[in-house]
Amino acid sequence: MDWLHDDLAAQSVSDRVAFFKKHLGDKVANYAKEQDRIRLLEDTDADGVVDSATIYADGFDAIEDGTGAGLLAVDGDVYYTCIPKLYRFRDNDGDGRADVREALHDGYGVRVAFRGHDMHGLTQGPDGRIYFSIGDRGYNVLTQEGVRLKKPDTGAVFRSEPDGSHLEVFAYGLRNPQELAFDNYGNLFTGDNNSDSGDKARWVYVAQGGDTGWRMYFQYMSDRGPWNRERMWYPYQSDPQTTAKQPAYIVPPIANLGDGPSGLTYYPGVGLPDRYDNHFFMADFRGSSPNSGIRSFTVTPKGASFDLTDSHQFLWSILATDVEFGYDGNLYLTDWVNGWDGPGKGRLYRFSGDDDRSIREEVTELFKNGFDQLNEAELLELLSHPDRRVRQRSQFTLVKRGLSIDVWKKAVSSERPQIARIHAVWAIGQMLRKNVTTDHLQLLNSLAEDQNDEVRAQVARVLGDVNDASAMDVLRNMIANDNSTRVVHLAAISFGRIYHNGDHAGDTAAVDTEMLLEVLRESGNKDAVLRHSVVMGLVGIGELNPQWLMASSDKAGDTDRLGLLLALRRLKSPYVAEFLNDPNPDLILEAARAIHDEPMEELNDKLAALITRQELRTIDPLMRRILHAAYRQGTSEAVGGTAAIAADEAVSLPVRKFAAELLRDWNQPGPLDRVIGAWRPLDREPIEGIGDQIKPYLAGMFSADEKLRTQGIELAAKYGVKNVKPLLWSIYRDAKEPATNRVSALEALAALKAEKIQEGIEVALKSELPELRASGRTLLLQSDPDAALFEMESAIEMGEPVEQQSAIQAIAGLNSAKSNQILER
Repeated sequence: MDWLHDDLAAQSVSDRVAFFKKHLGDKVANYAKEQDRIRLLEDTDADGVVDSATIYADGFDAIEDGTGAGLLAVDGDVYYTCIPKLYRFRDNDGDGRADVREALHDGYGVRVAFRGHDMHGLTQGPDGRIYFSIGDRGYNVLTQEGVRLKKPDTGAVFRSEPDGSHLEVFAYGLRNPQELAFDNYGNLFTGDNNSDSGDKARWVYVAQGGDTGWRMYFQYMSDRGPWNRERMWYPYQSDPQTTAKQPAYIVPPIANLGDGPSGLTYYPGVGLPDRYDNHFFMADFRGSSPNSGIRSFTVTPKGASFDLTDSHQFLWSILATDVEFGYDGNLYLTDWVNGWDGPGKGRLYRFSGDDDRSIREEVTELFKNGFDQLNEAELLELLSHPDRRVRQRSQFTLVKRGLSIDVWKKAVSSERPQIARIHAVWAIGQMLRKNVTTDHLQLLNSLAEDQNDEVRAQVARVLGDVNDASAMDVLRNMIANDNSTRVVHLAAISFGRIYHNGDHAGDTAAVDTEMLLEVLRESGNKDAVLRHSVVMGLVGIGELNPQWLMASSDKAGDTDRLGLLLALRRLKSPYVAEFLNDPNPDLILEAARAIHDEPMEELNDKLAALITRQELRTIDPLMRRILHAAYRQGTSEAVGGTAAIAADEAVSLPVRKFAAELLRDWNQPGPLDRVIGAWRPLDREPIEGIGDQIKPYLAGMFSADEKLRTQGIELAAKYGVKNVKPLLWSIYRDAKEPATNRVSALEALAALKAEKIQEGIEVALKSELPELRASGRTLLLQSDPDAALFEMESAIEMGEPVEQQSAIQAIAGLNSAKSNQILER
């Protein structure tokens, strides 16, 4: 074997595998393939450099590898997303083949999900970082700095430095954000796909730290659980007139847009008519070309968030999967041709506009020749170029050169165009991330009082990346005094990010908390993104000491207390339980969501204790969580409380039925959470006397609708509640009752060994209802098998389909000579 392997060592992997397969079989061929992977690892030196032929031999076909779904070229590096890793390649010798293959991170895509819910969305942000996304296959990643990032149940957006360092979760709660796009002002957006359950795809402003609500386990609930019931995919309504109130902890979408968001890009500014300035272009994949194409739209600022405007079909009747602008000013798109499965072919289209072609040619030449040859003055001038890509590359080139503080003072001068000043602010931020210098920080801080709102907004954004306590007072002033909601929004997020760098005591924290809560009071809870920003600021305070937040809760109003509660949820603080006694039911609901959904298991008993609160019973999402907390508690008292809910006519029927389901499975709890679908196995002992606990409430269940009446009947039978037999007989004999209820009543009477059950079976056998006849035959098997077999044989020959199916199923379970003969015939 050794000589054979050595002889083939110089050949390609495919040749070697083919040789082994031909002569020695598939198992040895697979062994040969695995040996090539081992050799790849052995041939890699300490710098990650391997022979290019070895790289191409290995491929990306290990059992854990997903679909390669993202590529990004940056300054000679090529980034590649392929579950479970983010890769970086580099060609050092210019032969067009990678000499360096480096996995920057590992641990993306930790669970099985739908095809296409992979790593994708690679783009470079205006801050120079690499941004990318993953669908709801989740992640469990150890960063280069040793920090564990773990959310196995949702999609997310990440960012890191170009070398992979300082990886962080930028936002989460997404289902499948295929692509990411920044606008001209550093705002990040994505189109998130719907779950095919009546919900709609979402156009999302990816606010830093935001949770947009989706969890993978919703997908496998028949009604998608809270996703639909609690309107989580709806755009924000500050006062929704519905019992299914949208959770306050999420950042809702701007709008519902499209059906299959896939490719996404932002117009760079060159190539199309002026109408398309500041517009996005999104591929809307709907499975067939007549219904698919490219949408175009823009957003206009609205407080801390945005409104969708000018949404229209830009190019239609093309099954587009991706869209991008080339450096030649043309728009390119990929065409799947037709069908979800794909016909095994595709097309690449190029579309050209009618703008000034001289500008296109200029852009093409700039990127062809590179920016390193340009001098300082030329680069500064290009910060205001019509093409955003030119501006950004000029910015990055200036950052690489360092430059004196005098150059940057000139770059941010109020005499310069706004867009050039914005790029200069981002450039200063890039330099400060590498090395905080007094001159550059003072220059940045001085712009915090600039006359231009957008310049101040970008200063507020960038200060969150500066690891320096001197930025704290600047941010405080912005939060407390700036008249721009957008500035306050970005300043509050940055404030929370760097709060731990300051020198704080309880008194200072109280003042800072009050400052943030005042923002909430002034907004009146009408801006969900601003609320999120304030919460992130409060989280920064609470990370040092959550007691500082609670010190403000006693004298706070409803809006203030909601902000404090949401911050404590983020911190998973036990103080969340304090809000279960809040006078505002909306806050009780939000506390219940935190305790149940996160989950905070140590607070479960306190949530379960609310089951006796009559005034809460009309709030469906709250009652579901209270009931499930009682179910997890599993006590005899909890059984009684749950049965009382099932019998209470003041409670909605869906919640009553939910309570009955919990009672049915009380001593055989499954591993899944009944409210959100998460994997939460219960390990508790079965309890006795369930029948005695539910007995007083069965009559209340029998008086309700058909489904709940059936559930009550089944509970009576399962737990042996004999004193309901008169009620069961009345249901069984009532010709107006649905057949399902009459069948359930008869089967319950049989289980309870009711007197005169044989008479009931005889009546069933003669009924006009095939469901009753089928049930009667099955019950007859217990007392008179021979007679039952005769009846069943007749039913198979002449009965209705439901009778035939029931008879065959019952006979198949007997496994006797007579039953086998019937089945054979």
